[in-house]
Amino acid sequence: MTSNKRILAAALFGQFLAGPAFAADYDPVYVQPEAAPVEVASGWYLRGDVGHSFDAETDGHYRVLDSGVITERDYDTIELRGNTDFSIGAGYRFNRYLRADATLGYWNRDVFGSTAFSDVLFFDDTSKISAWELMANAYVDIATWGKITPYIGGGLGFTRVKYGTLKNRAFCYEPSICGNSYEADHGGLSSTRFTWALMAGATVDITANTKLDFGYRYSHIKGGKAFGWDAFDQAAGATGPQGYDDGFSVHQVRVGLRYEFGGPQMAVYQPEPMPVYNEGPAPVYK
Repeated sequence: MTSNKRILAAALFGQFLAGPAFAADYDPVYVQPEAAPVEVASGWYLRGDVGHSFDAETDGHYRVLDSGVITERDYDTIELRGNTDFSIGAGYRFNRYLRADATLGYWNRDVFGSTAFSDVLFFDDTSKISAWELMANAYVDIATWGKITPYIGGGLGFTRVKYGTLKNRAFCYEPSICGNSYEADHGGLSSTRFTWALMAGATVDITANTKLDFGYRYSHIKGGKAFGWDAFDQAAGATGPQGYDDGFSVHQVRVGLRYEFGGPQMAVYQPEPMPVYNEGPAPVYK
């Protein structure tokens, strides 16, 4: 082997041994990976609810025509019997914590009123109430534990209350003083009343889009006119409403379904860059 060949072989062998050490001496080059999506709930939704409202009591008053003179009397009690309620609605989730919707509800109740006009004369009134309720509601989803999200909320709106025919029965226990007992029909009246509500409950995720809602709702419906005069009093010249209620406070438990159309939307999350080590320049052979 000539001297030139020995020198070339020694150089190649030295480059082979030194290559890994040289590569380790280079600084790392950081490469930014592609952005990864993270789910953030938002979008339009529909909802439907079924509830049970408990018995409620309120007060009220009515007018009495006696010998051409109208006086006012207070009911001793007015009772609104519990029943099943229904509502549907549409809304929008703004972010993970805030959502709002508009709901249309329907309910009907039996209503009873009673008063002692004197020691020997008592009145009992029976009727039915039906109502359509339109509400604007807002909710705060507090936090999520697994698939359960508790919430609080409030609503403002109006309720169209319609009384059916009211049957008035008078019981006289001393005919020599108040005459005989009698029954009379009074036409029911309608009124639109301001309503507010407070809600609390929890949502359970069935799927990413479908939610099961369990909740409690307290609502207060402002008072208004209830019924008119009977035919006898109308013939005597009585006009306008005869009876009024002072409004209703309703306690209700509800269960419902909510379907979020858009499902989760995607937000961009930039992860930390990952280091990639440069192995250095390739050897040059001569």
